[in-house]
Amino acid sequence: MGRISNWQLIKRETQPSLTVRSTVLLKDLQNEMDEARNKVFAYLKLIDEYPAGAFYAVYYSFSKKEVDLEAGFPVYRKMDGEEEIQPAEKSAGLFLSCYHQGPYRKIPSVYKEMDQWLEEHSFETSGISEENYLNENVDENFFLTQILIPVQEKNKDVKV
Repeated sequence: MGRISNWQLIKRETQPSLTVRSTVLLKDLQNEMDEARNKVFAYLKLIDEYPAGAFYAVYYSFSKKEVDLEAGFPVYRKMDGEEEIQPAEKSAGLFLSCYHQGPYRKIPSVYKEMDQWLEEHSFETSGISEENYLNENVDENFFLTQILIPVQEKNKDVKV
């Protein structure tokens, strides 16, 4: 199905989270995501806390071979981690956002559409993309993902 919403500019504040950071082979990405989700969720249950939102991942680098990512849950307050589960923060700022329905492997097409939107509206990226995974245990055609990328207006005074 692909993108199922209009582009939205949203502003948000920082939000504490608990995450697992790892670099994995692209072929192992889904297993790593599942492990991170399970580890952080189990830790929250152990300390009698709950997620403050959907499981998410921040992608520091993404190549055809490997991915450097941080994955976890936002929480209601800053918390200590344990071993590989570490405190982190969802970034504050202005984000371009949309929703995607369907298999995760089809999400890259949405990033191409985002690039076009940014160019047409005189914005540019200013950081690392984030994906919020809004459901699980459903057929992959019904996966719902919110995609966010930090943006800023292009400097119109700079000559190229």
